[in-house]
Amino acid sequence: MFPHQLEIEYRGGSFEVQVRCDRKRAEKKSPPVQKSGLRNVFHKLATYELGKAPEGAEIATIARSYNPDDINRLNEIGLHRRTQAGKIPDIRNLGEALRTIGRVIDADEGRLIKVFRDQRGIAFEYVDKGGATHKAEMTHSELYKLQQRFYDKRDSSDSVDPWKGHA
Repeated sequence: MFPHQLEIEYRGGSFEVQVRCDRKRAEKKSPPVQKSGLRNVFHKLATYELGKAPEGAEIATIARSYNPDDINRLNEIGLHRRTQAGKIPDIRNLGEALRTIGRVIDADEGRLIKVFRDQRGIAFEYVDKGGATHKAEMTHSELYKLQQRFYDKRDSSDSVDPWKGHA
């Protein structure tokens, strides 16, 4: 959909999502009916709406709700794309951005309240284990740098592999 804006809010055990994108991307298009030249002109004249807004960048808002089972299912579907050997997942991908934010929230033993993302960056709000509310805003560049730090820590942590060096 290539959303202009995305908002996720955790309410009552489910994630309420609103996406704003170009209406043309949001609408399912059915294949055009094949008509001869003159029939096509008459069809356009007969179905033209006078009150119709001009074509262009009309914005559509789509709202959905996801429960924890839905999130787990979506996570499993995307798992194979994220586990390509030696590759760091693309931070522009919504799932990877959410995982990176999740690491920040998990470090404070917190709980997500809300996420907002647009072309400029991402903002999120969460409650830490002590009940204090935190708000953070990051540009896409800052989020990318944060992701890189997480992956560098993961790669540099010398976890003991009992099979390494034993053939």
